Amino acid sequence: MKDKFAKLLLGEDVTGGSNGVSTALALSNAIINLAASVFGELWKLEPLAEERKRKWQREMDWLLSPTKHMIEFVPAKQSGSNGQRLEIMTPKARADIHMNLPALQKLDSMLLGMLDSMDNTEFWYTEVSSRAEEKSTRWCLPSPKVPIAGLSDTERKKLLNQGKLANQIFKAAKAINENILAEMPVPSVIKDALPKSGRESLGEDLYRILTAESTSAEEMFNSLNLRSENSALEAVNRLEGAILAWKERITDQAPVRRSWSFVKDPISELDKLEVLLSQAEALLQQLKTKYPNLPQTFLNVTKIQYGTDIGHLIMEAYSRVLLNLGYSIWIRIGEILQVDISSNPNSSAAAC
Repeated sequence: MKDKFAKLLLGEDVTGGSNGVSTALALSNAIINLAASVFGELWKLEPLAEERKRKWQREMDWLLSPTKHMIEFVPAKQSGSNGQRLEIMTPKARADIHMNLPALQKLDSMLLGMLDSMDNTEFWYTEVSSRAEEKSTRWCLPSPKVPIAGLSDTERKKLLNQGKLANQIFKAAKAINENILAEMPVPSVIKDALPKSGRESLGEDLYRILTAESTSAEEMFNSLNLRSENSALEAVNRLEGAILAWKERITDQAPVRRSWSFVKDPISELDKLEVLLSQAEALLQQLKTKYPNLPQTFLNVTKIQYGTDIGHLIMEAYSRVLLNLGYSIWIRIGEILQVDISSNPNSSAAAC
């Protein structure tokens, strides 16, 4: 524990020089690294080894410990000795930590319980050799197998219920993560670096899609003709840059709305920006729905990189770890059910 906390206090710079990261980022990185060492890629659905589970629970308790001392001061009334009413500032638990941390710990417990339940299952795994596309190296990946006749009704129903639960946990953790990221300020260094024009951020193709008349979010999404997750992430990055630029312009222009008829009407320009902003936000939401587990966007990565609020970065890292774990369990369950459908086309899993 001393060794781990020494590295945190050094900001991951073991030389003790000036190249360390902030305390907030060091804690965030420590949570991500701990999850990677405990859960890995989670290629199999099986109970977590007792030693790894204890390590996760023990070290997460350490890394979350700063949140127990985070408070905020709120005004309160107090009666003085002479009967006079005084306004004082009293400490209370920080609201966002008080709300999010218990929810995340509950989701954490549910995910560990789900892995623990993957014992004495009717499915199993065999190692399948695979070759990298760009390298000649080989490695083995686990492939799920089920009995020739498929899973029993009881096992199939259990997996279907667990798949639904894993999906709900993923969505809950993702919602918390998105709310935390939305509260985190955009670093000024990034604001200065991003294009000031929303159109410049989007590029001509995206801008043309947004300005098309009577276009729904679904139609705009189809017009993108995305070929991969990388192209989806690029579109999300462009949209977020444009949304940021337009919001700043709307904020700057809102106080100067006038109705002078002999000058360019700022209302029409502002209304146009608001329509574009609404279209961009609708398309962004559609992209995130269609690609639920995209890598972090450029804007979110920089918020984390330059973030100094320890509470925000701890909660963001914890929720990110849990949403990734929930998504992995959901995908692994889906793989098993797909093999079951292949073995038994009349399986009730096909309908789900």
